[in-house]
Amino acid sequence: MRRRSCPPRLFSFRKSLPIFQSRVHINRIITRYKIEAGITKSDEQGITSMEVWRNEIEELSRTVETLEAREKHFAGENLSGLGMKELKQIERQLRVGVERIRAKKRRIVVEHINYLKKKHKDLQEENNNLQKKLHELQEGNTSTIILESDSTCRLFQRIE
Repeated sequence: MRRRSCPPRLFSFRKSLPIFQSRVHINRIITRYKIEAGITKSDEQGITSMEVWRNEIEELSRTVETLEAREKHFAGENLSGLGMKELKQIERQLRVGVERIRAKKRRIVVEHINYLKKKHKDLQEENNNLQKKLHELQEGNTSTIILESDSTCRLFQRIE
């Protein structure tokens, strides 16, 4: 009767070195071990999937830690452990970042200036149109005054 708790022997007890056997034999041993241990293919896939996700989580955790450290360095914190090379690199990155910020700021200011110039031009045109209409209305009232000179009372009321 076989005991399920013991894995198959892969080592020689006499020499304490692994037994070098053919690949086919090793595959049979692994298969027999999986059967004895009760590992099925779906369990294997689950274990592999879990290992992949565990590795992914560890990698993302390391990335987050690295990014948080860089953020602190950019903020001027935790600089005591950095050497001259790292400090110069951070300084260069900050300089490039400031240049990008200034370029974007200049672009936004130029766009706003152009918008204000266009708005000024539109308002100037509207003002000119309104002045023309006012001038036409005033000329229309003057001609009315000349045509109706005998009824001066009504004309003064219209002008006022």
